Amino acid sequence: MNEQSISLQRGEWHFRRLLDKLPAGAYTCDKRGLITYYNPHAVQLWGRAPKLNDSVDRFCGSFKLFSADGAPIQHAQCWMALALETDKEFNGHEIIVERPDGQRLTVLAHANPLRDDAGTLFGAVNVLVDISDRKKAEEALKQADRAKNEFLATLAHELRNPLAPIRNAVQVLHLKAIPSPELQWG
Repeated sequence: MNEQSISLQRGEWHFRRLLDKLPAGAYTCDKRGLITYYNPHAVQLWGRAPKLNDSVDRFCGSFKLFSADGAPIQHAQCWMALALETDKEFNGHEIIVERPDGQRLTVLAHANPLRDDAGTLFGAVNVLVDISDRKKAEEALKQADRAKNEFLATLAHELRNPLAPIRNAVQVLHLKAIPSPELQWG
């Protein structure tokens, strides 16, 4: 083995070790989209360990993918596939990952092309940050806001209703030509 080959192996080892330490799912694909590496957090997100260098698990190790609005996404259209196809970065894009057990997690994908020293695309890395808890908290806040608005609308309606007979009585009193002192007081 020559010095350059050893240096590349060390660099790859350090890169993988770095990905292992991330508090997020991370994986790499070659330029054809075959998964070449994934860290333990990716397995937790996906709910499974995909096959390495296998066309069955191209672009992503998840069971199924969905957009933020719930529409299904083919693996060949996910952020990793787009990063490899367009040679562009896709950072902070939401995607819903469905695990084999049916559980769905919302993640932010950060898919970025990888280039060699000559600038040639040789693969991509994707870091997946689980934001499921944040999305649940946002939904709970939206529901609480809707409940508050419903309560206020009901309260306003109920407060207006008892005043209607009083308002009508006052109008009837004004129709009388000469009100008595008791009516005047009322």
